[in-house]
Amino acid sequence: MSTNDILIMFVALILGAQLCRFLPEFLPKKVLSSPILQKLNKMLPLVIMILLLLTSLAFPKNGEGFNTLFAQLFALVCVLGSYIWLKNTFLSVALGILGLNLFLAVLS
Repeated sequence: MSTNDILIMFVALILGAQLCRFLPEFLPKKVLSSPILQKLNKMLPLVIMILLLLTSLAFPKNGEGFNTLFAQLFALVCVLGSYIWLKNTFLSVALGILGLNLFLAVLS
């Protein structure tokens, strides 16, 4: 990839993020109060965390790396459990990172 391609993708990413942030300011209140958007607003953080965590799992190759997989699954359970219990995304991610590191330290 050339530098120009990377810069174009970076600008597109910035514009897409800003569009998502500023779009609610220009939409009518009737659209924002629709039940579908309200439900999506409640479920989206959990769905994003699940997708990020599931795509980051490292599956073992040649019978090695099961400790890492078990530690990642333990961290996934910690994140999901703490998010369901506390409803706090930041705290759930922090507990997942802490759980992953502690479990890896125990297994080593």
